[in-house]
Amino acid sequence: MKRDDLIHPTVSGNKWRKLKEYIRIAQDNPKKGIISFGGAYSNHLYALAFVCYKLKIPCIGIIRGEELNASSNAYLTQIEAWGMILHFVDRSNYREKIIPNQIQKEDYWIIPEGGYSKEGIMGLKDLVNEIHASLKPDYLLSAVGTGTTILGLAQYSNLDTIGILCLNNEEEIKNHILEQELILPKLQLNKEYVFGKYASKPPELLEFCQFFQDQFQIPIEPTYTGKMMFGIFDMLKKKYFPAGSTLVCLHTGGIK
Repeated sequence: MKRDDLIHPTVSGNKWRKLKEYIRIAQDNPKKGIISFGGAYSNHLYALAFVCYKLKIPCIGIIRGEELNASSNAYLTQIEAWGMILHFVDRSNYREKIIPNQIQKEDYWIIPEGGYSKEGIMGLKDLVNEIHASLKPDYLLSAVGTGTTILGLAQYSNLDTIGILCLNNEEEIKNHILEQELILPKLQLNKEYVFGKYASKPPELLEFCQFFQDQFQIPIEPTYTGKMMFGIFDMLKKKYFPAGSTLVCLHTGGIK
């Protein structure tokens, strides 16, 4: 297991990998700050707010759900406490990624939802280099949200790469591949372990996450890494991988 969850207690895993190119750009080419998007429990916005707080970069978060406010949950309260200015928009405007008119968006660097972008994908190159420096694996595996991480792994590794989908967005990932003009013949997307919908927490999955933590002393959550490891264990039972294969499973961190 590649323990990217240990990169930092707040900005862990693929959150930092996807942000670092944007942070470099924002520091080298200053604007007023950074704008990005997320839901009420966005790990991406949580990490971004902390990084911007530490580096004194102004930031704005566009939050899905006009019924919400900064007191709606502890995530939003903490994000605002770090200095991120929050704008709550209805789901229609959020879907179109419409930035409120009062914000002069030309003055800001805009990071897409979840960090998905060419720059986000570029941030995975160092991770692949770190893996290859010590191992010669046969497979790379990761949980899949926006797809940024798995696309970066597949692009830079040239290894058999398996993405365990954590929501029903296979077509979205395929569209991302077309948008970025990527040729990824060794990428496979597995949709067998979504467990119905995003952030679902059926007892079977929760029990597995607890078993895994008890067995290996590695915490995993049911939204991303838990689904990935459940899928890998099931694939091992089904003898999906040839005997003797070396698998590298990416722990993408996150706070839920």
